[in-house]
Amino acid sequence: MFNSLQSIFRNVFDDPSMQIAPDLSVTSFPEWDSVAMLEIVLSVEAEFDLRLTTEDIASIRSVADILRLLEMHRN
Repeated sequence: MFNSLQSIFRNVFDDPSMQIAPDLSVTSFPEWDSVAMLEIVLSVEAEFDLRLTTEDIASIRSVADILRLLEMHRN
């Protein structure tokens, strides 16, 4: 799951060497703007075959939040 998420971030930010960590956040990474968030959400939904709710999306502030949502939707 983490490796797939890393691939998504690498694609969205067009950086093949990008290394993500759970503490990577919207506030610590200025390039993670609203357009990037949309691309991340759409890519996560496609990759993991799920649909995030508006509340789910509004709660995303970091990689850890995305991982939490993926775990939640997995069960």
